[in-house]
Amino acid sequence: MKSFFQLISLLTLSLAVPADAIERPTVPLRETIAGLRIEARTYPDQAATEWQFRLRAPAAGESPLYENLKSADFEVAFPSGEPVTLHWSKGSHSDPGDFEPKTETLTTGKTFSLESFGGRSSDGVMPYFNLSSEGGGLIVAIGWTGDWKASFTLESDGKLRVVAGLKRTRFRLAPGEEVRLPSIVAMNYRGDQMAGQNQFRQLMLKQFTPRNHPPMTLMPVQAGVHGILPFNGTTEEKLVKLAHDIAALKLPLDCYHLDGGWNEGGFPKGQGNPHADPGRFPNGLAPVGAAVRQTGMRFLAWLEPERAMRGTWLHREHPDWLLRPTGTPERLRYQERDGFHLLDLGNPEARKWAIESISEEIRRSDLSFYRQDFNLYPAYFWHTDEKPDEVGLREIRHINGLYTFLDELARRHPSLILDNCAAGGRRLDFEMMRRCIVLWRSDSTWGAKTFPQNVQAMTHGLSYWLPLHGLGAAATDDLALRSGMGACGGFSINYRDPKAVLALRKYLDRYLKIRPIFTGDYYPLTAHSLDKTAWIAWQFHRADLNETLVQAFRRPESTSETLTVKLQGLIPQQRYEVENLDGGKEVRTGAELMQGHVITLREKPGSTVLLIKAVK
Repeated sequence: MKSFFQLISLLTLSLAVPADAIERPTVPLRETIAGLRIEARTYPDQAATEWQFRLRAPAAGESPLYENLKSADFEVAFPSGEPVTLHWSKGSHSDPGDFEPKTETLTTGKTFSLESFGGRSSDGVMPYFNLSSEGGGLIVAIGWTGDWKASFTLESDGKLRVVAGLKRTRFRLAPGEEVRLPSIVAMNYRGDQMAGQNQFRQLMLKQFTPRNHPPMTLMPVQAGVHGILPFNGTTEEKLVKLAHDIAALKLPLDCYHLDGGWNEGGFPKGQGNPHADPGRFPNGLAPVGAAVRQTGMRFLAWLEPERAMRGTWLHREHPDWLLRPTGTPERLRYQERDGFHLLDLGNPEARKWAIESISEEIRRSDLSFYRQDFNLYPAYFWHTDEKPDEVGLREIRHINGLYTFLDELARRHPSLILDNCAAGGRRLDFEMMRRCIVLWRSDSTWGAKTFPQNVQAMTHGLSYWLPLHGLGAAATDDLALRSGMGACGGFSINYRDPKAVLALRKYLDRYLKIRPIFTGDYYPLTAHSLDKTAWIAWQFHRADLNETLVQAFRRPESTSETLTVKLQGLIPQQRYEVENLDGGKEVRTGAELMQGHVITLREKPGSTVLLIKAVK
């Protein structure tokens, strides 16, 4: 795709623009900073620019005092007299409303600010922002896996000022030290808000997704062991037998998923003990990995290297590598009471140990997927005993160390797929997404009182920004399976129940045929909602395949049996076959489907999945 925007002058940050176009800046900062190096990367097919920032101290002598560092401070001119709306989304916080889309109409002279919570980039707020106006808009994203803040000010002359970067900075660097700072992406687009969202989805898919496998290989269809075995109840014998039992069912599953609890001490108190429990796994995970490989499935194992609990091996042997929390609010005080510690990846020795130990586990256990979890709020650890001229430095060094750690694992194990969990979807910035996939987007899932409304709403909300995500199910009724449908899925069911296996087989046979459509354009067909009296529906569309997928859910207290949806992205004169996966087909033109298609569900709660294909 060619950008319809003209590059603005290198001598200015903004120019007057035509009524249907918003220009992205060519330079991200108003002011220069001594020692700051900015590298620009352009993505012309998506009309986007990425800026990476590196700050280097002088080789000798005292470093300057760096305060209030920013990675973005620029102005953009929107069409004169037109309102500007900021579209943003809640992040993950283990809440039923995770990823809820939000809007704010910007008011002249007033600043609207957003920021992350507790040290993880998508905790509370997603680090992605769509500024839309008549005819076009600008999307800005922050690539930083720690704390960030952003502000948006509509000024009296019609220009919009965007400021974004680290939340707290006042520090000096060691002589010759170089650190990375938050990256910024700016992408301009023509059309309405969803035109921008879909252009950004393709940017994320093509530029900020691991490239060592194609998307449908990156995103697994998993057999989760914990529908049968509890976290701390796994053993070598049980896992080996279960792998062979699942393989014997000949279900189209390509991944065997072992989550937490296998290490010595179990979950959560054993975090900081890096090895398998010797009583349950006398030979480590290697025999499990070998058994999984024999079945033809890929092996996924969970680890949490950044957390160490009181009394564990890391706490006993290397307290100098660990940070403790202080000043936590009452609702997070458990971190102090229960003995949480953070492995300081900014410490070169600690980071080297993490790289070597995790890399050896990957090799020894023959892992295809390495899941990294992160169940603490690191900001309260970074702040502990912080010196006046080191404010923010511990965070910067830790996040730099995290990138070094992940990049080295990828270098040593080229086919390895990194899975970023972080207490469910709390590190979803684009710097993590270019390195990792996300298989667990929130800790509010099928165990929540709001299920399945919560997971339906999360698909609705997160799909504005990310093309590759999903959930799966822990039950095999249609409503549970369809509510967790996405580009991936983990199925933690009882694989020894023939009825459950039969239901899953029926679902997978249909699901695998439509799964690639989730990488296409996304259109919400109803408002985002957790309301039990409402319907919720959305559409995914692959123009290159001439295929569309519609999902609709009637909530348990809805009084209406019908929902009329207006599909998008179709060719008006094209004829389409509309197949209801519960049975029945009909042919409609694109114009008819875009004018309004009626979905009927007698049952409540109920669900419908429509596969729509172009026909001659």
